Amino acid sequence: GISTSHNSSAALMIDGRIVGVVQEERLTKRKNQVAFPKRSIERLIANHLAGEFSRIERVLWAGLEDDAYWIALDHYADFDVQDHVREMHEYWHPFFYGEDEQTLYSGDGGYWKACIDKGELMNADHNFDLEFIHRMSWDEAFKHFNEVEKIDVLRRHFGWNGTVKKLNHHKCHAYYALYGAPLTPQQYEGALVLTADSEGDDANWSVSVPEGDGTLKLIEFGNTNHVARLYKFVTLLLGMKPNEHEYKVMGLSAYSNSKRHIEATEEVFFEALDFRNGEFVRDRPLKDSYFDLGSRLEGHRFDNIAAAVQNWSSQVTMKWIRHWLKETDRKGLCFSGGLSMNIKMNGDILTMPELDWLSVPASGGDESLTIGACFAECAEDHRSVTPMSHVYLGDLPDALSSDWRSVVADLEEDPDEFDDYDGIDAVAAARLLAADFILARAVGPSEFGARALGNRSILANPSNPNNLKLINDAIKNRDFWMPFTPSILSEYAARYLVNPSNIRSPYMTIGFETVPEHRKDIIAALHPGDFSARPQFVEQETNPEYWDLIEAFRKISGIPALLNTSLNLHGEPMNYSISDAVRTLVRSELDLLLLPGKRLLYKKRVSKRLSNVLAELVNGIEARKAD
Repeated sequence: GISTSHNSSAALMIDGRIVGVVQEERLTKRKNQVAFPKRSIERLIANHLAGEFSRIERVLWAGLEDDAYWIALDHYADFDVQDHVREMHEYWHPFFYGEDEQTLYSGDGGYWKACIDKGELMNADHNFDLEFIHRMSWDEAFKHFNEVEKIDVLRRHFGWNGTVKKLNHHKCHAYYALYGAPLTPQQYEGALVLTADSEGDDANWSVSVPEGDGTLKLIEFGNTNHVARLYKFVTLLLGMKPNEHEYKVMGLSAYSNSKRHIEATEEVFFEALDFRNGEFVRDRPLKDSYFDLGSRLEGHRFDNIAAAVQNWSSQVTMKWIRHWLKETDRKGLCFSGGLSMNIKMNGDILTMPELDWLSVPASGGDESLTIGACFAECAEDHRSVTPMSHVYLGDLPDALSSDWRSVVADLEEDPDEFDDYDGIDAVAAARLLAADFILARAVGPSEFGARALGNRSILANPSNPNNLKLINDAIKNRDFWMPFTPSILSEYAARYLVNPSNIRSPYMTIGFETVPEHRKDIIAALHPGDFSARPQFVEQETNPEYWDLIEAFRKISGIPALLNTSLNLHGEPMNYSISDAVRTLVRSELDLLLLPGKRLLYKKRVSKRLSNVLAELVNGIEARKAD
């Protein structure tokens, strides 16, 4: 499966089972990379097919159509907020408001063509041959890209001479929603499958139900659900990067407590879009999603805007879900697409009395389209499908050699400032965490998706609030209002989370309220504004090494959880390789990096403190042996 949409990826299925998924950003180091995922495909073929692309039976393209101009220009990785604002003023304002209809800004791609011809805002590492753009009109380039270049790129890079089948964007989202997490037979039979996003193949929502043969029956779809699109433009209006920083708006939404002002701001959104009598309605339609919306929000404070757009998103989406639960006589929901990335909204959905259960697979944005494409083709070809039970589907592309000094030296740092230590098992690592060391971990296959699930994570004692500020200020450089995550042993989730439906949530896709009397145990991993959590339930069968680490920490501290955030530098993709992790150690204020083989790489500046903690551990082990 191949996707060149936002956050491009490749997935490999063998005999009905997804065996690997790689996001191209992890290899180009450009967050949200849009590209033909050449590097990702190479990793999958090397890891699972001994480097033989000829063993591939079918190639599936997730999405029917892509815009060549959108591939050539870098709307997702290096486009910054000011680039987006300039595009709003130079292209979209003339387009919607028609000040100069004789300019290039007539809707035929002229603005973007001019950027391409001048070499501005170009996308690096896209791996296509886009020379044809310079000699074709927008319509000609669009057709050539989808009918010719999408075939030729596979032939050029991998010698593929077979057919390439294209699958509808929302079909891919829907099949990922159904098979991206395991369901019981009863859940499968009673599932409603919904998808929602900003746009894909001229639609932004779909409704399906599973059939007895493993396929999905499409009930309805449309392009009238603008919740995700308006949320995106609110992100830009608040001075943050659209298609990436929506999670920051979600994090900010919990801070305002001014009900009167929030409700007044909500009214702006409900006038623009609501759901009534089975359809999305617009009582006061927006002329556009940026200038008109910005004008209507003038005078509304930033935190009230964040709270209002979050509340409105939840309420409209729950009305939509409620309607289709009733129409299809269903009690459970499988949900995917970009809108499903809003974990706070998913927590609200979970409280719906009409809903018995909710399944939100990992990272339901366009990075998951490749997985859904494989599931769709397999199911509709009436082959046996194996639902995903975990997302540790990357690899360890470069095991760190014994001479790690050369890796540090290549970063123009002094290797003598670092050292390593062997034999750091789960108990030793837990002892370091209990002593309030911040511990990076790059062990095992890399996790797929937007959330670090323990294998490419920065970990800390969740009961110490100082760790929140330390990681934010010295390591991650995150916005102060953003929360981290608790990784909780699944056996103890009920101690901390309000979860009356006993929903399984292993991928940080659902927000939960927390139990007040136990918050102190994990306070550093909760949202500072409302003490909610976006937890990862850690299950022993899916990641036994990570489970062992948390269990060892529990035995020392009494707390069956760790603070977890992604292992990366600010603004960069999550680390993928061991070299990536070493670079993060070197370039940040991190001191410790846990590597495969129970190996610890550390900065010598903490040698004394590290030795003291490990000496206490060794002395304790020797004393127990003597007893």
